[in-house]
Amino acid sequence: MGIWYKNISPQTVVWVANRETPIQDPSGEFRVLSNGSLLVIAGSNNIVVWSSNTSLVSVSPTTRNPVAQLLNSGNLVVRGDGQDSFIWQSFDYPGDTFLAGMKFGKDFVSRNDRRWRPWKSLDDPSPGEFAAFMDTNGFPQLFEEKGSVPVSRFGPWNGLTFNGMPENGPYAVITHDFVFDDKEVFYRYALVNTSVPSRVYINPNGYFKRLNWVSRTQEWITYWDVNTDMCSQFGLCGPNGRCNQNKSPACSCMEGFEPRNPEEWSVSKWSSGCRRRTPLDCPNKDGFGVFKKVKLPDTRRSWYNISMTLDECASACKSNCSCTAYANIDIRNGGSGCLLWFDDLMDVRTVDESQDLYVRMALSDLTSKFILIWILWE
Repeated sequence: MGIWYKNISPQTVVWVANRETPIQDPSGEFRVLSNGSLLVIAGSNNIVVWSSNTSLVSVSPTTRNPVAQLLNSGNLVVRGDGQDSFIWQSFDYPGDTFLAGMKFGKDFVSRNDRRWRPWKSLDDPSPGEFAAFMDTNGFPQLFEEKGSVPVSRFGPWNGLTFNGMPENGPYAVITHDFVFDDKEVFYRYALVNTSVPSRVYINPNGYFKRLNWVSRTQEWITYWDVNTDMCSQFGLCGPNGRCNQNKSPACSCMEGFEPRNPEEWSVSKWSSGCRRRTPLDCPNKDGFGVFKKVKLPDTRRSWYNISMTLDECASACKSNCSCTAYANIDIRNGGSGCLLWFDDLMDVRTVDESQDLYVRMALSDLTSKFILIWILWE
């Protein structure tokens, strides 16, 4: 059982219920049970090939006559007679397509982790090798894994977009919504023009695309795609390395650092990363150099405070000799919030959007280049 766009050819499927258990003959049947559960039944023996397991969800005892309804948003919902709230909705269980109005992230109360899982192949909707999810081991960030191995990281939310993804262009087709509190963390978008179908899609190879439907040419066109270049590989340049897709070689050490294994770097093996050129002497002879237009480092195990100013953030990092870097969380309106790192800086790359990272460095490594930009020291 699937959901697809009406009046768009070829058929574009956005959600499949029984992804792993296809029905091989036309005997399939869709049922709504009295408790609000949805079933897909196959064969004369009424074999259940898929269930929404709504009975496992807390259903109000006042719920009467549950009905299933496919909304114009593409969301399949179940609700009781006369009720506005949903007993169950397909938007809570995404497949390979992220539609307007969907929440992508985690519900800390229900423990529902809304992950994207692409199809195994273009004609096989069973879950493939990749999964995209909101990582909350530190300040939330968008991650992609292949199996259990990180393959791409799109950074934390910076008030405008995920730090490693493209911002809206001058002809933006969507608006953003990001919520992070003690109950849930999620990203959601809305269409500026609901008459133009638009979707985010993760293909079987794990690549993300935003596709817009052009009625004049009757085709989907790519509005943007991400994680398709060399620098999209998670940790390509190793700890304290920096990736720049527009340079050759793409990897270099951040200023103040040098290759940990020069021989490997000479043959473009960068995974060993970089080490400090000069040991730190905190708190006496350290300063901070600013790295502009970067994707912030991996925020797993980071510390954060959403209400601090940049000056307060700088003070917090300066006063803790274990702190290796800091940055604003939100870059809007002059910046707000505080992110602190205490380990090697992993998965940094140059991006077009403006985000600054302040890295602790030995004063001797703060060159005139940095002095002309910005420096803090005691």
